[in-house]
Amino acid sequence: LNFRKPWCGGLDPSTMSASESASDSSSSSEPPPKSFCTAIRTSPQDGLGIDCRDAILQNERVSMFRGKDLVRFLRNNPAVPAAHGMPSILGGDSASGDNNAAYSNEKIMAMCQRLVNSRYFYQVERMYKKPRPGRKKLVKFPRKVVVADNPREFRYDGFYVWNYDLPTNQLRLYLLSGLVVVATIMMCLFPVAPYRVKLTVLYLSLSMLILLLGTLIIRGLVFAFFWMTVGWHLWIFPNLLDETIPFLDTFKPLIAFDMGIDGKSPPGKPSIPTRGVAWAFSGAVIYLLSTNGPSAGQVRDATKQMNKDLLDYLKLHDPKLAITNATNGTNATDGAVNATLDGAVNATNATNTTNVTLPSLDEVLAMTEDADEEEDYDDDASSSASSSASSKEDL
Repeated sequence: LNFRKPWCGGLDPSTMSASESASDSSSSSEPPPKSFCTAIRTSPQDGLGIDCRDAILQNERVSMFRGKDLVRFLRNNPAVPAAHGMPSILGGDSASGDNNAAYSNEKIMAMCQRLVNSRYFYQVERMYKKPRPGRKKLVKFPRKVVVADNPREFRYDGFYVWNYDLPTNQLRLYLLSGLVVVATIMMCLFPVAPYRVKLTVLYLSLSMLILLLGTLIIRGLVFAFFWMTVGWHLWIFPNLLDETIPFLDTFKPLIAFDMGIDGKSPPGKPSIPTRGVAWAFSGAVIYLLSTNGPSAGQVRDATKQMNKDLLDYLKLHDPKLAITNATNGTNATDGAVNATLDGAVNATNATNTTNVTLPSLDEVLAMTEDADEEEDYDDDASSSASSSASSKEDL
């Protein structure tokens, strides 16, 4: 069945009780098809599937669901088991005598127990049995869980952890792997990227950061305004910072009121003196900022200077400072200099070739003899001069 572990969470077949062994032997020898469990785990947004959440079990991230969600899924989709080769759950219960019902609760519970016995999932329980300080109710899905005392028992109000991996879409796996490789190469080549690419990445990153911080600031200001005005605990995107839910669910709902410690009724409104003090403090802060803060022109100039300093620090203020463009500019300059020098040398050579006539061999020999005669004449003159000087000294 391609299970991640034959006995997850430290489960051991030797610790099975007699009732568990009997239930396992009484079940069908052939395990349920994996396609049936895959249909159960399909995203609820696709029209099928149950709500699965991430949890921590023995320092490992696992996928967890509630037993009641599985039962409700089978009740709402009674034809799904038969479509995947499982026994039909259609028909009424023999105990209740209602044979005209769309589904049978007995068959549903038996099917869930068969899935547990086939080790597709096992039972877990909350690590913390009491609610957190300031709350009276436990959260819907616990963040940390431990293996239950009887992990192979199915209960309507229990929590269960999947014990197998969903089949992998090969095309999607190859595409994602290729995107990871391409993204890694692009990040490595970012220092030599063109100037406009660097600037685009920089402004996109800053825009996302400003959008996130701006949303949080507006969210806090809206809450403070309604809290000080009418005492409401109103939040925009109340699940924006909740890390226990899927990413897309963080933007749902758009607006919600904060509930009290009982989780049903809103918290008590703050007293009028408390809200008056909050308004006075807010007014004082606004007054100090308006009188002592910088003017609009100073803010604009400081923003431009900060942008310029950032671009200078990243060497993006001038396209000539970018690595690629700077290299191209250097190469172009070197090429121009070389072309100029080559042109000058060629022009000089052409001029010299035009104006100068090479002497013949006889002329060269004649010039050499003349040079030797001049050298001998100079030597004789030097000797006579030295003789005259010595004669004068003798006299």
